[in-house]
Amino acid sequence: MAKLVIKTDGLPAEVLNLNNGRQSIGRSSENDFQILHDSLSRFHCEIEVKEDALFVRDLDSSNGTYLDDVPVKHVQLESGHFLRLGEVCFEVTDASPPSSPDAVSVCINHPTFPASMRCTQCGRLFCGPCIHILKLAGGKAHKLCPACSGHCESLQGMNEKKKVKKGLLGNLVQKLFKR
Repeated sequence: MAKLVIKTDGLPAEVLNLNNGRQSIGRSSENDFQILHDSLSRFHCEIEVKEDALFVRDLDSSNGTYLDDVPVKHVQLESGHFLRLGEVCFEVTDASPPSSPDAVSVCINHPTFPASMRCTQCGRLFCGPCIHILKLAGGKAHKLCPACSGHCESLQGMNEKKKVKKGLLGNLVQKLFKR
């Protein structure tokens, strides 16, 4: 069972046991988990527990929802992540492990969309609409990460580059040993 463990000074180290389905967190007593802290909105976020994944969705909170200090609207959570709601920090524990490498990668902001780009700086995955495009004079476009402003590359392009490098190295080795 996935859990959120409160890791904020001044608050008890409470453990929120997450059940399957959707649960809300906020200051209001109408939430599944009420946390009385001034930095939380009345209805701050929603946690969705599925059989094979755990997600958080910000509910237009005043002070934001952050995954490892990056602002998010909707994102998948994994064990070891730190989720911050306003000024209240949680550690994610016992979440389902990430999907197998053969599974389709999904956008960190839109988990229903397949990821097509990876940031070379922070490593996060995004769908095309999430990427910021900066067009410079001369027509060259730079694809920038919405989280850290690092350079983003196409997932398909990254795989093709790896194949090309292996092919060039293989050709070079063959040429060296033919002499």
